[in-house]
Amino acid sequence: MLRTLHLIKHGKPQIVPGVPAHEWELAEDALDGLDALIACLRPLPQLVVSSFEPKAQATAAALAAALSVPHRPMHGLHEQLRYTSPFHMNQADFEAEMRSFFEHPAQIVSGEESADDARTRFGNAVHAVLAANPQECIAVVAHGTVISSLVAHANGIDPWPLWRGLGLLDVVTVDVPGLRAREPMT
Repeated sequence: MLRTLHLIKHGKPQIVPGVPAHEWELAEDALDGLDALIACLRPLPQLVVSSFEPKAQATAAALAAALSVPHRPMHGLHEQLRYTSPFHMNQADFEAEMRSFFEHPAQIVSGEESADDARTRFGNAVHAVLAANPQECIAVVAHGTVISSLVAHANGIDPWPLWRGLGLLDVVTVDVPGLRAREPMT
């Protein structure tokens, strides 16, 4: 029996230079697109799980409340570890770093975790969520880099265009088992 997994990128963070990204909260207007996101979720999730990062937890809590379903944070769903990665005010510099991250998945390009290591850790956590929760449809609210890496790997596609195209409060829906994307990915 196929199950549905919605992998959702958190809402817009309140960027605070000098504060690590994993500590950022949501911006005031971060959830303005929540109704549009919900309209894309078919079927609707019966459970929302998230990383412990504040921006993901707050997004997941709002989604779960709007759907009247439980929300559970879980370890291992966090973004690629970037404690020592410099803050980039310039989007082009950040994108160049991310492109290198995806092009050299076995190497630690920035931060403390390679793309392969982040994908494996995130994938293990996603599979643990699925194993522990029998619902036919689950939403996981997490982060763009790990979502893109996992989905691209499972579907044999390049993660870079997927990452670039995945917006805030955006979703990639996959079938379980196999994590096969429901819509063609570039």
